[in-house]
Amino acid sequence: MLAALCCCALTATTACSLGPEDLPSVRVGVGDSYEVHLEFAGVMNLPNGADVFMDGLRVGEVSMVTVQPDTVRITAELKAETQVPVDVRAVIRQNTLLGDTYVALDHDAIAAGAEFLAPGGTVTVERTSSPPQLEDTMAVLAYFINGGSIQRVQDAMSRINTVMPVPGDVQRLAAVVSTDLRDLGGRTEEIDRLLTGFDATAVAVDSRAQTLTTVFAQDAEHYWRRIGVNIVSYVAQILPSIGSVYEGGLWLVPMLNSLADMGGVLRDIWDRGPADAARIADFLRLTVLPFAENPAVDIRSVESASGEQVVADVENVLRMLGAVR
Repeated sequence: MLAALCCCALTATTACSLGPEDLPSVRVGVGDSYEVHLEFAGVMNLPNGADVFMDGLRVGEVSMVTVQPDTVRITAELKAETQVPVDVRAVIRQNTLLGDTYVALDHDAIAAGAEFLAPGGTVTVERTSSPPQLEDTMAVLAYFINGGSIQRVQDAMSRINTVMPVPGDVQRLAAVVSTDLRDLGGRTEEIDRLLTGFDATAVAVDSRAQTLTTVFAQDAEHYWRRIGVNIVSYVAQILPSIGSVYEGGLWLVPMLNSLADMGGVLRDIWDRGPADAARIADFLRLTVLPFAENPAVDIRSVESASGEQVVADVENVLRMLGAVR
């Protein structure tokens, strides 16, 4: 009886001292290696033996995780041929929400003559990024799913689908616009000729800029006034009745004011013409043409007879959570 009690006590003591780190590892190790140290503000649930990746390749594994007063110090075994730049950035990542954690080493392009991390070197906490807590991530995801965001997106898509025109009308509109744009593209030589004419006119006006400045200068006001007086006097001599029209022509004032307003509107349209043309071109190039190439209506939600939105694709949600592959 005493021997049995001793065996039970020995077994219980041995079992209590056995932890996950005492179990044999299934990893093959890294072979010839050297140690580097990484300091993080927090490492979540990073285990010993976690992979270390750089440039998409496994270059080592975590050999020890030590908790310090202000940081968590990770000791990593890297393959002997691995060269880590001194300005490397370390971050703890997961392939999926519930997947295994690993350490990723990110760096910029390695220039000629760059320095590399020596064995026993340390990447300080200023150049590391700690992952968010799993509980916080799950809370944010739960708030997003249960807070009505997906429902609002579905409702918005439903309203958009209700105001969209009939598919047949969209296809006819797309066909007409496509034909017009194709015709416009086939007559680019006319546009080139028009632009060439504008360019020649601008060059001609610029070459006579000094003459135009002199003609329309303030000093030439007396010249233009004398020309106007002479023209009016000559016309008055040829048509004696123009004098009576000139004196009693107050009835023309409203018409002249309307013409002046119309000239102002035309001038405003002329000034805004290039900007409006650019906006129209962007609309045709970025909106109409992509839609004309592949017109379609995407249904994002299914509504039951009672008005409830039915979401049946549970597999996609589980895949987002990393529960299935």
